Amino acid sequence: MRWQANIDDHVISLAWSSDGSLLAAASVSGPITIFDAATGVLKHALKGHGFGTTSIVWQPGGKMLGSVGQDGKARLWDSATGAEAVVLDAGSAWVERIAWAPRGDRFVSAAGRKLRLWDESGELLRAYPDQPSTIADVAWAPKGKEFAAAGYGGVTFFTADADAPRARFAWKGSVLALAWSPDGKYVVGGAQDCSVHFLYVK
Repeated sequence: MRWQANIDDHVISLAWSSDGSLLAAASVSGPITIFDAATGVLKHALKGHGFGTTSIVWQPGGKMLGSVGQDGKARLWDSATGAEAVVLDAGSAWVERIAWAPRGDRFVSAAGRKLRLWDESGELLRAYPDQPSTIADVAWAPKGKEFAAAGYGGVTFFTADADAPRARFAWKGSVLALAWSPDGKYVVGGAQDCSVHFLYVK
């Protein structure tokens, strides 16, 4: 074992910085801790989200850590200083997911049925129409041209330049987790009924 550290509550989300030098851990009660990945030295202790943090994700190739939580906000944190750079209204009391595009120039937040696209500075680019059900997961395609959102009823595919979905895979149940293949040809969805769906992306 190289190192270990304790935080104030059990961990709900972990994320490595894109260069592997930093490790962020979010506790279920809200605070976010950033460690030096090589030594375990505490770099920054962030306040996180009131009522609880739900997800954290590093900006690809950048210095921002994105977080969402049960205070209805999406937040961007500067990893160099530990300062809170941006606070955004994600549209619902509980924000479940945040996902950066591969180039780190934009990200998506998912709050209940609200799906919003932002640029890296926090400017709102698109507020998509309310989805049919609560969004369980969001994942970008490796080339960053589209992203997929999962929930009850299946998986829906979106682009940045249109409100309407590009495509939809219907399923009579809840898809809870998504992962793209590295070549972008497939999306895998894990469903509540213990099934796994492999979707070919055209």
